[in-house]
Amino acid sequence: MRQHLRIALLFLITLSIALPACKKKTIDEPTPSDPFDIYAAGREGYVAKYWKNGKVVNLGSAGVSSDANAMAIAGNDIHIAGYEVNASGKYVAKYWKNGVSTSLTDGSQDAFANDIFVQGNDVYIAGQEIVPGKSTYQAKYWKNGTPIVLTDGTQQAVATGIAIIGNDVYVVGEWRSLEWLTPITVYWKNGQLFNLSDRTTAADNQSIAVSGNDLYLLWSETYNSSGQSKTRYSKNLGSPVLINDGTPDVRGYSIFVNGSDVYVAGSGTTNGNSAIMAKYWKNGIPVILSNGPDSAFGLSIAVSGADVFVSGYRDGSNGKDGVAQYWKNGTAVPLTDGSASALIRKIVVVRK
Repeated sequence: MRQHLRIALLFLITLSIALPACKKKTIDEPTPSDPFDIYAAGREGYVAKYWKNGKVVNLGSAGVSSDANAMAIAGNDIHIAGYEVNASGKYVAKYWKNGVSTSLTDGSQDAFANDIFVQGNDVYIAGQEIVPGKSTYQAKYWKNGTPIVLTDGTQQAVATGIAIIGNDVYVVGEWRSLEWLTPITVYWKNGQLFNLSDRTTAADNQSIAVSGNDLYLLWSETYNSSGQSKTRYSKNLGSPVLINDGTPDVRGYSIFVNGSDVYVAGSGTTNGNSAIMAKYWKNGIPVILSNGPDSAFGLSIAVSGADVFVSGYRDGSNGKDGVAQYWKNGTAVPLTDGSASALIRKIVVVRK
């Protein structure tokens, strides 16, 4: 009997020591909460969508091709620009606010919305539309749904990016005369056209960013018959800065400025590897995000403090269907499972 009492007493003493220890461990090691809301806009299965912290919201309808090309967050409102194909097979420029869609064009001609910028209560969207009766695209932007035409339709032109500084409206894009074979990169300031490249190269990708009162323009140019690109950016329309990381193919898609640091997201190749690598460049220094064997592409970039977010996609294992994903500080975070072609065109990070 005494032996049983001795064992029971020993058990109670052990339990009284163990329980406080377990409780203390739980208090000392809480699970940290993510300080960001991470928004990503793009498509999956050719349906426009966006993700907030990994949770998907459908914008387009199943069975109807659509895409989300750009996104802006203003307060609690989510603004997205893109397109949707109508029943007649025409591309309609679209704008979604908090998931509710508005058609920017009437669907009689192909049109696309490529970028969006929100200033106060005003929403600016850059894009292009086929001129009625012609086969040429007319660059334009919409302010609160009202179109402002940038070209007269006697040339091919598209508007790929837009930003506002004060009362000045800047639009970046491509333009070519009909007798030319290759387009050049241009920008419009309050509707006036200026060239950024010339006809020795072919305009490829453009991006625009604002930091305070500073304007940054990014553009790529295909410079040889192999389709390789070089990329430049300009601050306040000053002398272009060439991104030269020692490789023959530097294709920049998106620019972001954080303090005095300039970040460019894109893709390129590395020595000894045939796969296209997702990359970003910080002040011209490359950071490789993928290492094959599948090709990958960084299409958009956002920076908050010391954290760098790059969105895009990687090719699927079947060689065609892409996996929509973003990289946070170099670590890949997939948003889709690869069962349908998907990509992220824009990432926006908001600190809580």
